[in-house]
Amino acid sequence: MEKIIIGRNRKDFEEFGEKGTAFIGRHVVGTGEKAHLTNPMYMDVLRPHVVLVAGKRGSGKSYSAAVIAEEMTRLPKEIRENLSVIMIDTMGIYWSMKSPNEKDRRVLAEWKMKPAALNIKFLVPKGFMSEYENLGVKVDCPLSVACSDMEADDWIITFGFSPIDSHGITISRVIKNVRSKFGNEYSIRDIISVLDSDERCEQNVRNALVNRFTAANEWGVFEKKGTPVKNLFARGRVSVLDVSHFARTSSGWSVRGMLVGLLSRKIFHERLKARKTEEFEVMGGGSKETIPMVWIMIDEAHQFVGDGAEGPATQPVLTLVKEGREPGISLLLITQRPNKLHPDALAQSDLIISHRLTSKADIEALRSVMQTYMLKDIQNYINNLPRQKGSAIVLDDNSERIYSVQIRPRLSWHAGGSPAAIKEKGFLDF
Repeated sequence: MEKIIIGRNRKDFEEFGEKGTAFIGRHVVGTGEKAHLTNPMYMDVLRPHVVLVAGKRGSGKSYSAAVIAEEMTRLPKEIRENLSVIMIDTMGIYWSMKSPNEKDRRVLAEWKMKPAALNIKFLVPKGFMSEYENLGVKVDCPLSVACSDMEADDWIITFGFSPIDSHGITISRVIKNVRSKFGNEYSIRDIISVLDSDERCEQNVRNALVNRFTAANEWGVFEKKGTPVKNLFARGRVSVLDVSHFARTSSGWSVRGMLVGLLSRKIFHERLKARKTEEFEVMGGGSKETIPMVWIMIDEAHQFVGDGAEGPATQPVLTLVKEGREPGISLLLITQRPNKLHPDALAQSDLIISHRLTSKADIEALRSVMQTYMLKDIQNYINNLPRQKGSAIVLDDNSERIYSVQIRPRLSWHAGGSPAAIKEKGFLDF
């Protein structure tokens, strides 16, 4: 049966054919009880993309993102080793990819597939590692940030201040003095010590900032030396960065935004350097080890690159949206509120996978990026989807077509389902 390939332009299809495509599901033909699955659907992963995965809670958007991540590890070796996946996990659900999806073995058999564990690289903030270890879940690497990686503006935005108020001005001055005194290796305690000795700081401002930095020290993520960004890249593998623990803090989304902003900037700069090396190699300048192309998958993306107040991740992620293709960075943004996503992120998405949506505002957001190739209103396409999880519509800006799709079942265990009052039968013993 002929394959449907989304996201691939005509020139690449003529040159590469079906190489470098990921199996995501099957085309759905018909509506209601008459709907049936037909052609297998594949997604281009040779070129960088900005992919939006939308859907209301429980419709399967996080599940679909995991399917795409799984597919990256199933590509032929010569393609797989040139790619890496970094998943920003805000809900703490992707750690289970280390285990096979035994509970859906029968469903997978219908798709001629088998349960399989993924060899993911699992990272959690250093201060929370013991929680997972106590549960028997192996953490592969601690995630930490060097204090020197934080610019004064990063602290200001994370703490919710303005660069021109007394708190912001004090932070800028203190960070400058800290770097002058300690160089590029210093701790939050060093920042507090310099803040305490700052004679120009008013007492009420000092107290407020000491409280903020003390709280930041308890986040369990800041150290003198942080996790090198190169440790996040694993050729042909998925790296899961679990930042869900910060939901417990009053500034939880600011902390997560700070981490996503820092990582986005670092990855962008690393890939810019790698791209120059790759171009030099093509020109005949010899070979040199570089970091691979990367897919960054961000759950709850509207919290990081929203259309409201700017946060610590807004500009770094928008840089990836607008300029990430050139250095080989793909973005996959997952959200249940597309109307809350920054307009630039919506407009730059060349592939949209939308599960069921019921909010008028969210449907209007997708309608705003509709192209002329859509023959009828997007609401009709969504309403005609089968009433089951994993069904979605795909808007492909490359082929200028829209499809209905049933996302394939996952090979690895899905930990994102809602709990039930009746305890489910266990398949695994952690």
